[in-house]
Amino acid sequence: MDKAVRLIRVRELVETTGVSASTLRVYREAGLIEPAARQGRAYLYDEDTIETVRRIQRLRNDLGVNLAGIQVILEMRRTIEELQEHLDEVVRFVREDLRAELERVLRQREKAMIPRAFFRPPKPQG
Repeated sequence: MDKAVRLIRVRELVETTGVSASTLRVYREAGLIEPAARQGRAYLYDEDTIETVRRIQRLRNDLGVNLAGIQVILEMRRTIEELQEHLDEVVRFVREDLRAELERVLRQREKAMIPRAFFRPPKPQG
């Protein structure tokens, strides 16, 4: 079951990140952030947008990356996250498959060991 996503208004995003509403509008128009919904004329954002805005600010202020460069970096990050999710899924599948194969081999081994006991030569009495 998906957990409910809390949406925040621009005002809260401004207060939380310290970035002005006009800067957020520039980020939105450049495609760097995307509103999750609208309520009347107001844009609503999910809480992940807070971290995205902070990341954008670090790239701009600390590294001097322009908006086009930030767009590329954010897209690459999304692609990497999608690939990681896919890789995690493949690893889960392989683990399940290996576990099932190991169980099958162990069952066959157990079956193969039972008949051997019947064919052992009798112990010498003496």
